[in-house]
Order: sequence, then C-alpha cells, then structure tokens
Amino acid sequence: MIYFDEYGDRNKPTILLLHGASAVDTFTQQYQLLHNYHLIVPHLYGAGESVAVTYDPHKLKQEILELVKSLNKPSIRIMGHSIGAQLAVMLVAENPELFSRAVFLSAWVHPNEKTIRMYCKTASVTFKLLRYKWVVKLQAKYWNYTKKQSDYMADYARKLTVENYQAFFKATMNIKDYPEFYDVTIPMLAICGQRESKEIKSSLELLGQNACCKTMVLPKAGHDFPMRCASGLNPILESFFDETIK
Repeated sequence: MIYFDEYGDRNKPTILLLHGASAVDTFTQQYQLLHNYHLIVPHLYGAGESVAVTYDPHKLKQEILELVKSLNKPSIRIMGHSIGAQLAVMLVAENPELFSRAVFLSAWVHPNEKTIRMYCKTASVTFKLLRYKWVVKLQAKYWNYTKKQSDYMADYARKLTVENYQAFFKATMNIKDYPEFYDVTIPMLAICGQRESKEIKSSLELLGQNACCKTMVLPKAGHDFPMRCASGLNPILESFFDETIK
C-alpha cells in the first residue's frame, strides 16, 4: 500500500489530501484548520517516500483507491492541489460513491501539447535546482513550511529524476477523457488563483460545467495559494467541509 502521513483521530470524519507535484506538505497551512478531522496524506509518486516511483496517475489512483477502501468508511471527503487535484477529479469521476465532498485546487484538466512540451523542456533545467538543499529550503520557507517539513523536502527532492519531473507534465489529465465527471452529484468546489495561467482558468470553467461543482477565483493568488494565501482560502474550506452547511 502507498505510504501516507496521518493526522488526527481515525474515528472522526476523514479527508484525503492529495498534494501538489513533489510537495508532500502542500497543505501545511490547512492541517491545523482541519484538526477536527482525520487527515490522510498519501505520498504521491515523485515525492516523499514515493520519490523514486515514476509518476503514473493511472497506477497511482489504484493505490489511492486501495488506501481509501482500507479505511472502511462509507464515504470520505477529498481535496487535491495541482496534480493532486487532477487525481481527485479522476477519482471522483470514476468512484463518486466513495466520496461525500470534493475540492479541486488549481486543477489543470485542459492541457495542450505546446504547453506540455514547453514545461518538459524547462523541467530538464529547473529540476537541477532541486539538488541544492539551500534552494529547496528557501522555497519551503516561502511556502511557510515548518523546519521539519523543510528539511524533509530538501532531503527527498535531491532524489527526483528529470524523467519523473517531466512525467508530472506528460501525464496531465484531460477532462474530455472523463465525461462521467459531469454526472457526479456530490457537492464539489473548484478554486484557482487570480494570477494563474489561462489553461488553469479554462480548466476551472470546464469543471464548473457540472452543476454540482461551484467555482471560485481567489484574488491576488498564484498557483501556490494553499501555502501562501491561507487566510483567504481557509475560511472557504472550513465552511465547505462542514456538511451541516448546505
């Protein structure tokens, strides 16, 4: 079974948190907010204890499903950011009965080949920065990580290969391949930052074509808003995950 971090009491309602690319603690600013829940944070391929595993969303979602079913709960909540949001969309589209609520943050589900090629090309250069601990720790500080989280990311980031880094982009999902998403009727929320790319914003619009998926644009926010703009995001999440609020 996939390695995962766990926070809180298993007897409380569970939220599955799917982090962004190679950033296990994407939701560091939400852990305390969600202290009344049982939190599960799988280490997705290319990060943490799974850093050596080449990113493959189809294989990965099967491991996540195995983890979810092992919890023996009738339904859980799910939230993902970036590639984690892509995985969350896939999981909810194919297995809506397992989830009671879903949040998609910066889900890129409307890619084009030109953009993917550009990201893969730049990845061959930028991933080399991950070899320098001081660079990774500087990024972690910018993201408001704790020292422990910062040290951990600096340690595993050095083990990420260029092939795996590029796989994050090459394996980008396309919502057109998941038409069943538009039949999902659980409450869903999709959010992106005001400063994000046109493709992320067009992805938000596509997700919003499901009548049960509310969409929002967070003002003055970039792609890393779960870490950088928690003061604006967290009250929205707190309200959404409270199922007594309709």
